[in-house]
Amino acid sequence: MNISILGSLLPIFVVILTGYLFRRFRFPGDAFWPYAERITYFVLFPALLFQKTASATLDIHTLGPMVLALLATVLFMASLLFLIRPWLSMSASSFTSFFQGGLRINTYVGLSAAFAIFGDTGITLAAVAIGVMIPLINVLCVAILVGSSQAESKNWSSLISGIVQNPLIIACAAGIAINISGVGLHTGISETLLIIGRASLPLGLMALGAALDINAARNSGRLIILNCAIKLIIMPLCMFTAAQLMGLDPVASAIAVLFAALPGSPNAYILARQLGGDSLFMANIVTVQVISSMITLPVVVALITL
Repeated sequence: MNISILGSLLPIFVVILTGYLFRRFRFPGDAFWPYAERITYFVLFPALLFQKTASATLDIHTLGPMVLALLATVLFMASLLFLIRPWLSMSASSFTSFFQGGLRINTYVGLSAAFAIFGDTGITLAAVAIGVMIPLINVLCVAILVGSSQAESKNWSSLISGIVQNPLIIACAAGIAINISGVGLHTGISETLLIIGRASLPLGLMALGAALDINAARNSGRLIILNCAIKLIIMPLCMFTAAQLMGLDPVASAIAVLFAALPGSPNAYILARQLGGDSLFMANIVTVQVISSMITLPVVVALITL
C-alpha cells in the first residue's frame, strides 16, 4: 500500500480517536460537544465550502461526467438495497436504518481526506460531491422513513424545506454561483473565510469521535456487518465502475470513489429518531462503519491512486 496515502489518512483517524478519548474522560465536558457540532455544521464547514467553490477553477467538462457518475451510483445503490429487502429478516423500521447505513456519507471525513491527499483541488471536487450526493441521499432516506412510518404529508414539506436550507448545500450553491458570475471574492474576505473554514476539519472529526460508542462494535451482528460491506466495499466499487464508464480524470475519479467509500453520518441517527426509525440500530451501524473505515478507507484510496 502507498505509504504516503497511509500518512495522509492516519492523522484523520488519530483526531477522531482524540475526540473519543476527550468524551470518555469528560474533557472539556459533555455540554461542549453539541455546541461543537452546531458551530461546525452551521458556520465552519459552510465557510470552507463557500470559499473553495467560489475561488476554484471549475471545468464543466470534468464536473458534468462526475455529477452523472455520482447520481448514477447513489440511485443504483438505493435500488440494490430495495432489491435485497426480501432476504433481510428485519422489521420495516430496522430496514430504514439499514437503508440509511447503505447510502449516507460522513462529510467530515470526506473533506478531511480530500484535502489531505489532493489539497485545494480535492476540497473543490469534494464540494461538488457534497452538493450532488447530500440532497439526493437525504430525499431518498426521508422517503423510505416517511413511507415506513406512514407519517403525515406535512412532514414532507418540513423535511424537504430542511434539505433546501441545508447550510452545506447553500454554501456550495452560493460559491458556485459567485464563481460562474465572475465576480470573485475580495482577497480579505477569501482569507477570512479560509481561516474560519480550516477549523472545521479538526473540530468536526473530534465531534465525530466523541459520538462513537465502541460497545456497538463489540455487539455488531450479521446485518451490521453486511451493511458495512455494502457501504464500504460495494458502493466504492460501483462508483469506480461509473467513473470509468464516464471517463473521469484521475483526481475526479478518486474523489468520487473516496466519497462512496465514506462511513455513515451521525445525522442518520437524528433522522431515525425524528421519523420513527430504529435509532439504536442506526447508531450501531454508524459506529461500526466508522471503525471499519479505518481499515477499508486507506485500502480503497490506495488502490484508486496507484
